[in-house]
Amino acid sequence: MRAGAGGAAIVSLCAMATMTAPAVSAPKQKKARIVGVDVARGLAIIGMFIAHLGLERSTEFFSTTGWFWLADGRPSALFATLAGTGLAFMTKRAYANGDEAEYAVQRSRLLKRSAILMVLGWALTAMGTPVAVILGAYALLFVLAIPFLRMGPTALLAWSAAVAVVMPSLVLLSRHAVLGGTSPDVYAYTDTGGVALIIPVVADLWSGYYPALSWVLYILVGLAVGRMPLRRWTTALGLLVGGALVAAAGYLPGLALERSTGGLVQDLVTIEPHSNTTFEMLGNVGFAVAVLGLCLLLTTSVPPMRVILTPVSAMGAMSLTVYSAHIVYIAVLGREAVYNPESNWPLIWLTLASLVFATIWQLTLGQGPLERLLHRMIRPRQQQPPPSPGHGPWQQHPQQGSQPQAQQPWPPQHQQWPPPQGQAPQQWGQPQQTPPR
Repeated sequence: MRAGAGGAAIVSLCAMATMTAPAVSAPKQKKARIVGVDVARGLAIIGMFIAHLGLERSTEFFSTTGWFWLADGRPSALFATLAGTGLAFMTKRAYANGDEAEYAVQRSRLLKRSAILMVLGWALTAMGTPVAVILGAYALLFVLAIPFLRMGPTALLAWSAAVAVVMPSLVLLSRHAVLGGTSPDVYAYTDTGGVALIIPVVADLWSGYYPALSWVLYILVGLAVGRMPLRRWTTALGLLVGGALVAAAGYLPGLALERSTGGLVQDLVTIEPHSNTTFEMLGNVGFAVAVLGLCLLLTTSVPPMRVILTPVSAMGAMSLTVYSAHIVYIAVLGREAVYNPESNWPLIWLTLASLVFATIWQLTLGQGPLERLLHRMIRPRQQQPPPSPGHGPWQQHPQQGSQPQAQQPWPPQHQQWPPPQGQAPQQWGQPQQTPPR
């Protein structure tokens, strides 16, 4: 019953940000990027850096590393939620117009994007780093989101609540029945789990740290948020407050139940990072929405923050490039850099280098290298429009400033072809000239 109330909180609290939403209309021109979304995505990437390479020397919250516990499980949830927000931007024109042809184009792009991300995820996983690469699950989340692209925020949040209540427990119980445990690593201890691990779609849907069947909650909430008027400070404030309340509705009851239960029941209610229970995921999605609301509020209500946070937003704008590069970086450092870090200097250098690289690249070249390549690979082919009447490639257009000429039948009845000897050919529609005598 607690899980049901928490799921309903997603609808009631996050939906209040849509109360001031204007009527949907077709976008007239391309608008600038929403910097707050890029800042939130940049923070998610930095959080992943900390989760993979951070060494927590001090546990006090206000110490240098005492806040590192925030990076356990939450950055990847924020990353997935923002994937849904990006999906809303990608399908904005189709959603505004209800154009079936545009929906078909975007579905094709999503399927291509998913295939490319899946292959890239395999390649990064093959490097052997002790990092659970998220791109495979990311790819499946795009596919699972396709049936929901036509829905508005209220319907999306209602589906999110249903997923939050049902899917996490269903996935964990089925894992326990097949593999004998619910831990993300349980597949590594059984032959059945080993078989599931080498079947990429099965592994990304059901096992591991990012089971897409449960994680679809994040992308649906992100899609709903992306349908809201994010440039309004009232929306940002609603997301901040609503997200914080949803996070409390997930974490606090989960913590109380975790301390008062044991065995399988505890596995189904714990809020341990990456446990993927209803309570942990509800808390994570509330945290993600609150962070996004805070980033939007800072960048819309405090204009100087847009400049101050440029390195973070630049990194968020090319998150695929930076995320992939950090996996390569960890592969170079070796497995011990993750399992037994000796200092935070590898983390510091990675963060600084990523911020500087992203800022310089964005200011000089714009879109990130992998983002640019992905865009070209999924871009639909441009079709040449059929020539309009009277403007065929064999005809001359009237010169600038001249009056349009009335169309005449072809061939012109007053013009002879070939012209008489000594007479120049006449232009179609021009008065016939008398040759000089």
